[in-house]
Order: sequence, then structure tokens, then C-alpha cells
Amino acid sequence: MYKKHLLKVISLILVTASVLLLSGNAFSLNVLAVTSVEGTDDEEIDEDHILFVRRLYAVVTRQMHADEDEIRDLAQKLDGGISGAYDVLYHFYFSEAYRQLCRSDEGFVEDLYTGCYGRYAEGSETSYYVSRLESGRSRYLVFREFLSSNEFVKLCREYNIRVKKILIDNYIGHLDGMTCICDDYYDLDEDGDLSWCYKNAAKHVRCINEQFYSSPTDYYIIADIDNCYVMIFKGSIGQWSLYKIYPMSCGKTGHETPRGNYKVTGKLSYFYSHGSLCYYATQWNGPYYFHSVTYNYNGTIQNGSLGKHISAGCIRLEKSVAEWVYDNIPVDTPVKTV
Repeated sequence: MYKKHLLKVISLILVTASVLLLSGNAFSLNVLAVTSVEGTDDEEIDEDHILFVRRLYAVVTRQMHADEDEIRDLAQKLDGGISGAYDVLYHFYFSEAYRQLCRSDEGFVEDLYTGCYGRYAEGSETSYYVSRLESGRSRYLVFREFLSSNEFVKLCREYNIRVKKILIDNYIGHLDGMTCICDDYYDLDEDGDLSWCYKNAAKHVRCINEQFYSSPTDYYIIADIDNCYVMIFKGSIGQWSLYKIYPMSCGKTGHETPRGNYKVTGKLSYFYSHGSLCYYATQWNGPYYFHSVTYNYNGTIQNGSLGKHISAGCIRLEKSVAEWVYDNIPVDTPVKTV
């Protein structure tokens, strides 16, 4: 019991200090009412998570009082890691309480810095996002940009909100795992920071089963042309699971990679094209292949770039990935380019 009350006192002090620092004393010390926990049992909820939620009441919605059951419910969501933090922050920034504040675009951006990063905007940071809002970008999309940053991930670590890893079988070249924020998947580096972004990947994962995609083989391939990555699913109709996901490069302007529904039709161990050597080519639409990044005729890498629109229409992959596709994906496997 003594330990419990000690933790609450510490939490109270930290919340009050953060409010004074981030608000320039804009809120009175009545914020203490937010930290009242009489009649509740917080033993099973991480105290750091409760502190994180209370801080948002103070610096985002400026609420001097909060329902303790709501605090607990929001704090419990943070057990879900970064995805849980997204849900909690969405609750504050798009709540009726926040709308009633009638914050300008500049005020909204300033609140994103204090709420998501725990600091004030510096230099031209505010004007950059305000200009994006004024040009028609929605507040929700700007909100997502803040939550899809390593600065937000680092703030979450301070409150013991951890990245939840997604593990994928035989994930070539990306052994530190992945995570999901909103509908985006991210590679993680060895420090647990966000690395390569696979934008809207979660939507494809949902879509393949919701729309009952079928295949005569055990595999289905979806290539996201706009965002430059390829997803390999394994399973059967209504029961597909993401097996592999990789960055790719595809067609440049004037040589766009075609979009539509195709299938694997043949394979070449290598071919020469326009002064380039390409390994492990898997054909999916006439002259269009999955193949390695380009090499010089002497076997040295010519252009190893991924995540760009630079090819003559084919889909380029890291060599070991192209080799895996060549060795494992059967003829007649569906290929959907979107």
C-alpha cells in the first residue's frame, strides 16, 4: 500500500512539472484534480502509462478533471505498444473536447509537438506543417505524420510504451522485426527505431481476405506500385497470411509498371537488357519480370536502389529476394499490381 501511494505521489509531481514546462504556466495547478486516484486500484496498470494519459489531458484537451475509469481504460490501451498509443492520441486530438477549443491550424500543430514529441516546435517546424494544412492536407494526415516518426517512438519509450514486433517467416535481410502504426508497416533497426516504411500495407492484408482473393497455388503476390513494395502471401482463399514483404523499385515516368491482375508465367535465371545484367527473373506479364537490381556485365552492382520509380517497367528486388521468388513461387501464382 505504501509503495502504491508513493508511486502516485511521484506521478503527481511529474505531471504537474510537465504541464508547467509545456504550457508556459497556461494551466493552473487545478490540474491536480486530474491526478486524483481515490477509490481506484492502479496496481495492474503501468504507472508510466497512467502518467502518459494524464499528461495528454493537460497539454492537449486542457481538461482540469477526468473520469478515473476513462483514464484507466486509456492507460490499458498502451499495453498494445505504439499502435495502442496511436489509439489514445487519436482519442484526444479528435475528441469533442478538443474541437471545442477551436484551435487554429498553427495551434493544432503546436499541440502536436507538445503532445506527440513532448517539446515545443523549433524554427520553421510549425510553419512547415501549417503550410501543408493550408494547401489542403487534412489534420488527420498531419497527425499520422507525427505518430510515424522516431521522435514519437522515443517519447513512448520514456513512458514504457514499447514497439510490438511483427515477425514474418524467413524474413530475408530484416532480422530485427517489424511493427505496425496506423495502416503502415515498418522495418525496425537493431536499436528498435523505425526504418523502412511499407505505407498502407495493413490495408492489403485486410483486403486479400475480405475480398476472397483466390489462387491455384499456395501463394498470392501483391505489388504496391505507388509505395514501392511487394507482399507475398501464403495460404488459401479467406485464410491468407502475410509471409514476406520487401521494398522494390518499379517503372519510371513514361515506362510505368502496368497495374492489374496477372500471373506468373515463366522464369529466366538471368538476362541482359539495355546494358544491364539481371538475375533470377520471374515473368508475370509479357516483358515484365520480378528480377534482381541491375548488375554490370562483370557481375558488379550497377544500380542497387530500391523504393524508387527507376526501371523500364519491371519490378526490381534485392538479389537474394529475387532468388527466393525464382526458387519458390510456382507458375500460375496470381500477381496483383495496384
